[in-house]
Parts: sequence; C-alpha cells; structure tokens
Amino acid sequence: MPMSEKEEQMQNIIKNQDWNALFAMDENDDFSWTLEQILWSFVTNRADGNLDLSNLNHTQKVLFLVLELENATQADALPNFFEEGFAFYGREAVQALEEIGASQCAVALNAVVDTLPYGIYPKGDKEFWDSIMSGKNSDIWDKADSVFVDYTDGRFSDLCHTYAQAHRDTVQAG
Repeated sequence: MPMSEKEEQMQNIIKNQDWNALFAMDENDDFSWTLEQILWSFVTNRADGNLDLSNLNHTQKVLFLVLELENATQADALPNFFEEGFAFYGREAVQALEEIGASQCAVALNAVVDTLPYGIYPKGDKEFWDSIMSGKNSDIWDKADSVFVDYTDGRFSDLCHTYAQAHRDTVQAG
C-alpha cells in the first residue's frame, strides 16, 4: 500500500531532521510521532538490552521519555516501558512528567519506581514480576496504568507539543 502524502511528508521530516517542517506540523499526534522518530536516531541500544540516552540533551530526553511512556502504557502496560530498555530511567521519567505538566502521572510513576529495588527495574526477575502482576505491588502498578491510560493530566501529544514549542531551540539542538 503506497504512503499517503502526509505519511511521505512525515518520513521526509524524519529522514532530513527538518526541524522547521516538524514545528510547522499542525496535528499534535503527528508532531509527537514524528519527533519521537527523530529522537530515536540519537538513541543507542546497549548490549545489555537497555537504552543509552546520553546523546539526547535534557529537553530531548524529557520528550523522549514521556513519548515512550505513552507508547508503553497505551499499547500494553507500564512494565513494558521498563522491559523495553528503560530499566534505569524510572526517576528521570518521573521528572520528565513533572516538567511537561503531567503531575498526576508523575506521582503515580513515582509510586511505581518506589517499588523497584534501588529504583531500577529488575529485568528477568520472576519474583518481582509476580509482585507487580498479582502480588504486594500490583495495586500500585495497576493504579499507575489507569492514570496513564486515562490521560489523567491530558493527552501526552498535547503536553509534549506545548513543551516542545516552549523549548524549540533546545529540542532541535544536537
């Protein structure tokens, strides 16, 4: 199936890292998706299955973490965020949510991160997995999932677009 003109335009923005065209986009969902794809080009996969975000500046990292949280929680559940390479980024994700104005999501995620040993998600730990699925921590994780899925603070694409517009110079730095 051929790409629509809009999809082709979005792919060109990503390929060329055309920040002017990105910021000219008028639909927040399209803007956020396109921005996320550009930011992925700065991210490195580590051998241990986690991601290295050190090539993102602060503003880019804030946006990237929030957009990836949204993807994980809307597509499946919060544990996916941590399983998909973000095991070490829980506290930074809490701060990112606060920074874009998603305070209720930040509180919910902070409660989740408080259940993590040393604030780090223990990938492959069956006992921990059982605790978040049906054990002592399941209520905390379930509540956080609900807060995210219900867009309690508003749609992340809207919050990210507003934040990115306010920080345009640092979003496109790199």
